[in-house]
Amino acid sequence: MTLAKCAACLAYRRPLSSWIWLVLGTVWSGCADVPGDGDAILKIVWMGPELETYGIWKKGFEAEHPGVTLEQQYVSYDQGPTFYNTMIQGDNLPDLGFLFMGMIPEYAERGVLEPLDAFMTAAERQAWIDVALSAGEYQGKTYGVPLVGANRTLYVRRDWMQAGAEEAPTTWEGVRALANALNQPPERYGFCIGAGRPKHLMQDQIAMMWGFGAHFFDREGKLALNSPQAIAYVEFLTNMQLLEQVMPPGILNLNANECYAEMAAGKVGMLFSGPWQDGMCRDAGIECEPLMIPDGEERKMLLIVDVLGMFSTSQHKDLGAEFMRFIQRLENRQLIDVEVGGVPMTKDVADDPYYQSVPIRNYQAQLKLLRLTPQHPEWTKIQDGWGEAIQMVLAGAATPAAALNTVHDRLLQELENPALPMP
Repeated sequence: MTLAKCAACLAYRRPLSSWIWLVLGTVWSGCADVPGDGDAILKIVWMGPELETYGIWKKGFEAEHPGVTLEQQYVSYDQGPTFYNTMIQGDNLPDLGFLFMGMIPEYAERGVLEPLDAFMTAAERQAWIDVALSAGEYQGKTYGVPLVGANRTLYVRRDWMQAGAEEAPTTWEGVRALANALNQPPERYGFCIGAGRPKHLMQDQIAMMWGFGAHFFDREGKLALNSPQAIAYVEFLTNMQLLEQVMPPGILNLNANECYAEMAAGKVGMLFSGPWQDGMCRDAGIECEPLMIPDGEERKMLLIVDVLGMFSTSQHKDLGAEFMRFIQRLENRQLIDVEVGGVPMTKDVADDPYYQSVPIRNYQAQLKLLRLTPQHPEWTKIQDGWGEAIQMVLAGAATPAAALNTVHDRLLQELENPALPMP
């Protein structure tokens, strides 16, 4: 799930404009602009709602570039990839586009993205947090700059912990023990995972998976969904539900957004979430706060980044690069971070109380732990296959080993190249 996708994040946004286009057939003319007297139209597709930030950026950029018009188009998140594919087939892409980080390898391989390295100075590259900028990189080239980002860490009902005199967990076994301590069914449950969507099972649980030393690929880049470490992790996770029953009933029908809402409703004691969880809890009068990632075989924290990329067919590449430079400014980064409840993508942050909040300070304290998901052209199939295996186990249809072996073998046949591309 992208940062902006979650229902929690939407609470930070303004209402959508009446002219948002969600119909796939609504696309721009394929004709290139013919600027006159310095006039130019820079076309941008944003996935998701029409943020107030986008309007402020448009006004500011046009004021600094007389004769330039930003033509902004909006498409829903779930329709975004299909929308872009339709435009690719019609040779009708915009100049710039909002992309999920998992789309970068696929689109780079298809040759529809423009490398940005020639447009970026060393100082501009240095200003971004390294791991955030790498979300737009593939095979040694930069195809996008960070737009918004969110980390995934554990959130806990601090008041419930204090009432039971529980300590913050420092290991994954400690997380499991705390989930059991907070568990008082049917009034409340100790833990929640977004098991209703395969993608959410990957995103919200990958820090725990890394803690078990499990990876989607081994050190040689070979697919490793059924490694001993992966099997051990899935058994650990699913036993929390199947044996200890610390998760809400019907977990296979809950997505991550619904888990976030369950905590805000006072029904869940602990889960993986992003910085928006703080606002949801405060609005509901709930005391929840982020925990540090526990120790394990590997101590890592997932960063999810949505990226702004430039398409190779753009008629205004220099202007597009100038817009990317414009949104990197501290005052412009502040606008979008605050509006969507995101984490800083640049090393320096603007002077705003938002960056002093508990979730952001927790994130800043763990910057060295940040990692991305693997950059594979068919990543969507891999992450969804992983989630499907866990769903099979939660449904009682297979053991962890059997489920992971089944999906692993299927992916070896389905993927064009099951190995992770090496630089």
